[in-house]
Amino acid sequence: MKYTFWLLICCFCVTANAQHNPEQKAGSKLWEVFLSSRVALTNRIPLHYLGTKPADSLKASAQDTLERVLVRDLTLSGMFNLRLPNLPPDTSIGGQMEERMTYLEGEFASDSDSCRVSMLLRSQLTDESFWKENYDFRPERSRAVAHRISADVIRMMTGEPSVTQTRIAFIGYAGGIKEVFSTTFDGFELFKHTHEENTILSPAWSPDGTKIAFTSFLRDQADLYVLSLDEGSVTPLISAPGVDQAPDWSQDNQRIAFSSSADGNSEIYVCRIDGTEIRRLTYSWAIETSPSWSPTGHELAFTSDRLGRPQVFIMDADGANQRRLTTEGEYNDSPAWSPKGDLIAYVRRCDDGFQIFVTDPKGENHVKLTSGPGDNLGPTWSPDGLRIAFTSNRIGTKQIYTMDVFGHNEERLTNLRMSCSNPTWSPVLNVETEKSITTEQ
Repeated sequence: MKYTFWLLICCFCVTANAQHNPEQKAGSKLWEVFLSSRVALTNRIPLHYLGTKPADSLKASAQDTLERVLVRDLTLSGMFNLRLPNLPPDTSIGGQMEERMTYLEGEFASDSDSCRVSMLLRSQLTDESFWKENYDFRPERSRAVAHRISADVIRMMTGEPSVTQTRIAFIGYAGGIKEVFSTTFDGFELFKHTHEENTILSPAWSPDGTKIAFTSFLRDQADLYVLSLDEGSVTPLISAPGVDQAPDWSQDNQRIAFSSSADGNSEIYVCRIDGTEIRRLTYSWAIETSPSWSPTGHELAFTSDRLGRPQVFIMDADGANQRRLTTEGEYNDSPAWSPKGDLIAYVRRCDDGFQIFVTDPKGENHVKLTSGPGDNLGPTWSPDGLRIAFTSNRIGTKQIYTMDVFGHNEERLTNLRMSCSNPTWSPVLNVETEKSITTEQ
């Protein structure tokens, strides 16, 4: 979440929570028809994972971890009709999926301190493989290698990017201090990125995966900073009187939109990623915040209370052609544009708390994804546009959850003894980048 509208109203305090209610969703199919027309999750690819055969393996636990994580990754992707290793191949005549089935298998080997797994794909059990790759790794890296394998398989089979090589950063709050943490997309390998011992808010991951912009009070006022993930260094971006917050990177990695009250009330600004060429886009008596770039970089969604209550608006990247996106509900905030550009997630205050909705960029259809009691806040999209991470306090403390674009298949990402909020999803990270940003400086 690019820090919610309450930042300028309630001294940076907002709670987050929600509870999934399948009975409510089962009563209406409108949301499913609307989203299904935009998201291709039907006609899943038949894939039979035959497992990995050990070859003089000395690292059974590493092989077991790799296989479990790989199966979970392929299942969570939602792209496959997955047949598991304990099931025999479907060789029956006229089998419903035999002609479309692809087979994935591997061979695992290890020595005293390293492992290798060789993976291949074939279209028929007796055919030669059409894809083969070797992965060398240390046993403690078996989870990371499983994520790499699943990403390669998904890319090979669909041509789409995979969230299995992504991380989700968030703000962890404990002992009066807020710092930036991140985990893998499935909630493992927690890493602490900042050690500022200060209050940090509204993180935003850069499109190249190497930086995170955020708001902090390092100089006793709310300024914008940029964290270099590989170096661990923090540099000022925008330092002006008032509150500078809610940064969002353009997809071309050239500009950052943000809100600032430098001129009195909160307005939307844009600057170069080095903090130069600052340009003000909105001119209003109202509070305007939470900018979100469209993937083309031609438009921005944002929140404004110019009508008396916070609502989501859209404008061109130069501030022209401002129009209202949300027309229902008295409080709508925190827009997040999907990577494919066809959906915008946002938060609405409902009878059952703050809940996450999605709509099209024309605002013609609005679909409620979460339900209470409690609040769900801060939607952020996965780079493939098929999942949303968000904050919820459904268990009493704020934690990070994910769900698919239909509001189904919710997964709790964090289970920590601290408050976790403000998630931001990384782009797909290559092996070198992932290692560099999770290495202690």
